[in-house]
Amino acid sequence: MSIDLHMHSNFSDGALPPEDLVAICARNGVKLMSLTDHDTMAGAKSCRAAAEAAGIAFIPGIEISSQFAGTGIHVVGLGIDPESDGLTKFLSGTAGKRLKRGEEMDRKLAACGIHGALEGALGFADHATSLSRTHFALWLLESGHVKTYQEAFDKYLKPGRPAYARVEWPTVAESVRFIVSEGGTAVLAHPGRYEFSADWMRDALLDDFQKAGGLAIEVTSGSQSRVSDIVFAEKARERGFLASTGSDWHSERSPRPSPGMQPTIPKDLTPVWTRFGFPADFC
Repeated sequence: MSIDLHMHSNFSDGALPPEDLVAICARNGVKLMSLTDHDTMAGAKSCRAAAEAAGIAFIPGIEISSQFAGTGIHVVGLGIDPESDGLTKFLSGTAGKRLKRGEEMDRKLAACGIHGALEGALGFADHATSLSRTHFALWLLESGHVKTYQEAFDKYLKPGRPAYARVEWPTVAESVRFIVSEGGTAVLAHPGRYEFSADWMRDALLDDFQKAGGLAIEVTSGSQSRVSDIVFAEKARERGFLASTGSDWHSERSPRPSPGMQPTIPKDLTPVWTRFGFPADFC
């Protein structure tokens, strides 16, 4: 896929600075990209400059940590101004929430007999204000507590696992309304990845997202299964969502596809990039 609208740099929990991420995109033939770091757009300026130098079209983006019915949900905002005062105001306090969660995860891992996790995770975070579960997973892997990166989540860090810690993020509706107020387009990230206690809750999430002004969903994602791709392509048809796509790439340690290497979206769906002046067949 020559378009990738979901990936991460070391300004959040990705492994590489934006310039190196762009180099991978160029090598993989990506023609249009968005950097969607978690709860920050600090890397947008340097990423845009590198993308333009490489001949890659760029849409500024962000992935906002949100919640719905007690479940963590990610909402991508495309086309937001990184210098917006509204963005700064909306994200105020996020760094503190991340550190507080890290401290709680550290305590929970210590209760499992694993000590020094917070200090170790901070060693993997190039920007401490973006401390995430990814940094804890990398430390657990490097320190030998797990054999694979994914095992860190499956054994300790996912909801319901012993070291998981909740954060009171904005609701999905609040995040969507903020994105819309900033002139952006709200995209529900990797909808097939969320775990609910009942199937109807997934449709309730889509209802809530759409009623708040959400226009697109990721129908292909490097962090959801191919079965989920099929399911949510059909949801896009049924509900009139625009289709987005992204590798959700963080690092080579992850089994996710490299930037631009995720599956293509079905040709009968209207792609989200048409909202930004690109033709549907730009890919």
